Amino acid sequence: MDDKLCFVQFIHPGGEHEPDDGFHKGWNTKAHKRKFLRQAGRHVSNEKIEESDLLFWGEWEPESNAQRIDAPLPHGPRFIYEPYYVVPKSYGGLQNTDPFVFGQQFHYTGCQQRTTRGATQLRYLSKGSVILFGSCEDRSAFMLDTVFVVDHWIDHDRANYRQVGAEAVSQEYKEVTISPWYQEPLVESISCAQTGSLETWRLYFGVIYDKPLHGMYSFFPCQPYEAESKGFARPKISLRGVITDNLNQGKKLTEQQDLDEMKLLWDKVAEQVEKHGLAFGVYAQMPERRLEDKRSLIGSESARTLAIQSSKCSSS
Repeated sequence: MDDKLCFVQFIHPGGEHEPDDGFHKGWNTKAHKRKFLRQAGRHVSNEKIEESDLLFWGEWEPESNAQRIDAPLPHGPRFIYEPYYVVPKSYGGLQNTDPFVFGQQFHYTGCQQRTTRGATQLRYLSKGSVILFGSCEDRSAFMLDTVFVVDHWIDHDRANYRQVGAEAVSQEYKEVTISPWYQEPLVESISCAQTGSLETWRLYFGVIYDKPLHGMYSFFPCQPYEAESKGFARPKISLRGVITDNLNQGKKLTEQQDLDEMKLLWDKVAEQVEKHGLAFGVYAQMPERRLEDKRSLIGSESARTLAIQSSKCSSS
């Protein structure tokens, strides 16, 4: 299969995660869902770069702390999540994060690049291809969470992924996406990955704002964080001929002749995001990496203190 310059409508599950205990969400072991995230970052507003804590919809399958939103907006988030992750002792059953919008460059690998019949065109996208990651709302509208413009890529498989990605990606990306993808993927019914020693995947790197391609760059719709914020509903994007409003699973690829055609589509997406009153998030700080969960340590310390106090009481 040859590489092609494609505009892609990519459907992934649009349901919102719920905390496990009201205040915290552990590493997801079930089907993929979205989170409404708060993270320090940079955004473009009125053609200017600004730094602030950002609010945005995205995928983050490891741990996060949660804050409930009172009286949420229609189709808006019910929780605000602050992401982090604990390096696991085993990746058995842990979901990976794909696409990944944290750090210096967006990444996308694996998901929907293969079916039981073999590789799909998503495995063979040319530089300048644009992927709109989003979800279907009520079988009538496409809701956007990430715009990914393809810059370059590396190919990897189970035999070489450690060597191929050694210098190309961050430690956090390896631990949050690549390791759970290869070491212990979930059963096929809820996982994007299908194991096999001969299967290869493509890891795409997104075009960054500082080095745009034909005026295009990767971004996520966002707004600066404000206290008592209720967030926002994911922007609905409609483009005749290239977006199918009622597509509720899978993908739609539309081949483009050149970057001029692609830029016209990218511009239309950007215009619709702006009409929703949203800015373009171009950088999100990498979530904190922890060797142990501080929540567990706090709980253990409290238990140890109570045990000591109890021992003193019983011996007095």
